[in-house]
Amino acid sequence: MFCIAAFIVLAVISIFSVKYRKLASKAWSCTLHRVTFRPCDTSFKEETKSKLLSHVANKTPRLVKFADIMIEIASFILVTLTVWSLLVAIESGLNIFVWGTCTPNNASSCSLTSETCSIETEQKGFWQLTTEGKPWQWFINKGNFFVETVANIPMRLKTWDATDYLPQNSTYYYQFDKSKKTAIEITDPGCSVCKNLFNNIKSADFENKYNLTYIAYPIDKAGKSGQYKFKNSYTITTYLEALKINPLTGLKTPADWLILEKIFTGNDSDGVSYQIKFNSFLDKDETIALLKNWMKEIGYSEDQINKIASDAQGDKVKKIIENNKKIVQDEINTIKIPTLIFDGQRRDGLVNANDLK
Repeated sequence: MFCIAAFIVLAVISIFSVKYRKLASKAWSCTLHRVTFRPCDTSFKEETKSKLLSHVANKTPRLVKFADIMIEIASFILVTLTVWSLLVAIESGLNIFVWGTCTPNNASSCSLTSETCSIETEQKGFWQLTTEGKPWQWFINKGNFFVETVANIPMRLKTWDATDYLPQNSTYYYQFDKSKKTAIEITDPGCSVCKNLFNNIKSADFENKYNLTYIAYPIDKAGKSGQYKFKNSYTITTYLEALKINPLTGLKTPADWLILEKIFTGNDSDGVSYQIKFNSFLDKDETIALLKNWMKEIGYSEDQINKIASDAQGDKVKKIIENNKKIVQDEINTIKIPTLIFDGQRRDGLVNANDLK
């Protein structure tokens, strides 16, 4: 262990000082012996330790034995930390390549990732599992996720076709045109980054260049079954799906798209963004009331609005949303919202307007 620790230290020092490179070479030879389970070069070990201990022996001889023990302990700690750092670096590099973030359980917390609303997962830390008497579970969880990450490497290398992931009753911002390619966006009505992406899409005239469709995906709150990251996202999604089932003829842009656009770009009479109102101020009943008012403005009759409200609470819409979630989680397998698929590529997180032109 001492030889390995000595090599780590000398390798770093020799970068800045030539006189240590010969010792570093000896340490490397000793390290190769150790990692291949062969005896280390004892002359190097003893020579190096003697030089270190000689300073202690000259001043306080009685501490030589203690210093010898501490050198071994320090060597063990240094090697352990170095190996651990390398493993963390490898894991982080793979995570960035595969998932686009160094922290897959909370993508937005990684400073190297694009702006995003992350699909967070609850992960118990080592000390929490230790207090529960299951410290080994942390290593098992780490190993399982590492295997999953490696298994998903081909996902980053594949050519993505948006038509492979079309949801039920897909609607397009403008009427479907066979001469145009299809683009699909996974979006959460409550996600501010989705709002920014929509504005970039409009700025780049992206909706005119592609057959643009979407999957409304309300992000779950980590560890909270039946709760959502943005409190009214699920309610809004049920109405978007119900509007798809009950289309209004004569519209250039379908009603569900008009509602989504209103959320992302509109403001109330006080200048407050509707998305902020839904996320922070309105409860479920107030959300539904506002959505119904918008439907009336679009041109739906009272009877049609009541039918849409009934469908939004029905099993059909519930199953559509469940199927859409499976597409996002099992087929696209994204952990970052929004996700945009077009031109054979998949872009997770915010895409700037220039990249969409």
